Amino acid sequence: MTSYPAPSPTDLSPEAIALLEKARMSRIAIDDAARDTATAADELRRYARFSRPGQPSAHIVQLRQRQARARIKSSQAKQAFLQAAREFVHTAGLLPANMSLESFVLECIERAAQGPSR
Repeated sequence: MTSYPAPSPTDLSPEAIALLEKARMSRIAIDDAARDTATAADELRRYARFSRPGQPSAHIVQLRQRQARARIKSSQAKQAFLQAAREFVHTAGLLPANMSLESFVLECIERAAQGPSR
């Protein structure tokens, strides 16, 4: 493995391109899960503010469960992204230099979205 800047899509094998697409889809899932978590937290804060002390209402319990599901979904999406990123770097034979794996793969995704350089 050697250290390279982010490769262009034309330099990658079909398997590496498929793994890069998997990482891109996982990144979209991370963003969706983060949005769901924030929405659930905002709703919970809104309704919890007016709740009475003591046993929480069924609605508050449902909101907490929704927030917990969103957090789990967010964690799973992050794990899927990192796994796809590791597989992509391994398959492409790349070693990101002086940057995190996540930053490197995101740069590769952006470059692939721009298309082949002219």
